[in-house]
Amino acid sequence: MTTLLFWFLPIMYAVILTYLVLGFIVSFEVVAAMSGGKFALVWIKKHFSYDELYWSVILFYPMLRLAYFFLEYIPSVFTHEIRCEFNLESLFDELFSH
Repeated sequence: MTTLLFWFLPIMYAVILTYLVLGFIVSFEVVAAMSGGKFALVWIKKHFSYDELYWSVILFYPMLRLAYFFLEYIPSVFTHEIRCEFNLESLFDELFSH
């Protein structure tokens, strides 16, 4: 086994786990902010500028859709009420309009 192959797998595992952990945090905070959570809105304003949030949403978009599916869509099927729609444009307007 060469040295390159020896270091390749642990580095790939670290990159994948980092993507999953950061994506989990960002996607749950964005979904909470879309549904009107005051703490999530304050947290996003504190930790992200417009460009940072924009690129984070692009980077973690698959996880964002998955979090929305599990946190908003499935509960709305059982309760027959839609709490919030998946609308990133209105979230950005609410956060950075002023």
